[in-house]
Amino acid sequence: MTDTPRPNAVADDSGHGGLQTFVTAGPTSLVADVKVAAGGLDLGPDPHDLVAAGLAACTTMTLRLYAKRKNWPLAAVHVEVRSSREADMTPPERFDREITLEGDLDDEQRQRLMQIADMCPIHRLLTQGARVATTVGVAH
Repeated sequence: MTDTPRPNAVADDSGHGGLQTFVTAGPTSLVADVKVAAGGLDLGPDPHDLVAAGLAACTTMTLRLYAKRKNWPLAAVHVEVRSSREADMTPPERFDREITLEGDLDDEQRQRLMQIADMCPIHRLLTQGARVATTVGVAH
């Protein structure tokens, strides 16, 4: 008998009203919601915030791993991601990423780290696309 792998993420809506959704990702649970203007209570990040957070976290980790492997003096990494929608563009979703690198890095190291940021797996997923296969689950 093989073990069924744990899902990367699970979302549950109890059906008690609103758009608040209980999300488990890895060992962490949180509430996802949307802003009041969109019909929610703004109790947690919305789905776009969660995707942006994934990009920011992945970028930070990718840069840290690379700098560590190269033994470069990267003191800190700060990544901010903003998502927006431009309906007249293809694709319409846009993520603006700002990366701040701290440490005694030379210009060549900084330039290389900015190139490495684009190798982050979530950056690649967002820019190359992904397939989503959906199946019907059995109610408990």
